[in-house]
Amino acid sequence: MLKFIKSAAVAALLSATAVAPGYSQAVDPSVVMTACAAADPTEAGCLASVDAFVGGLAGLSADQADATLGELASALANAGLAGGANISVIVAALEAIAAAISDPAQAEQIRSVAAALAAGTDIPVFAVGGDNGDGDDDGGILASPN
Repeated sequence: MLKFIKSAAVAALLSATAVAPGYSQAVDPSVVMTACAAADPTEAGCLASVDAFVGGLAGLSADQADATLGELASALANAGLAGGANISVIVAALEAIAAAISDPAQAEQIRSVAAALAAGTDIPVFAVGGDNGDGDDDGGILASPN
């Protein structure tokens, strides 16, 4: 149950934009997942698959591309949380995805998740917590990778 809550929290964080992906069938997130989160991935192979995925989003609006990249980042982060994945490869993929996102706030959230995975610390889930209306930022809810 706890892993489900962590996964749901990461998904809420990284795909905060509610735009349905409109990418073509040629852009397949499972290719990236295989290259980055399967047994014995290489960073070069993973980053090449991320680059190809990003290239396949050409023609989408920035919001659509960001939403699609957020979904991919969420899936990769969840693979890192589940254990068994090469965290350094997942972190490199998340950094590459963050660099491709046009929304600076969403990119920074993905970088925060990447840093937390790399350090093995709690993942800040700002989209779930954040400001409760009292005028100060309450920092969100933390999801532990452990």
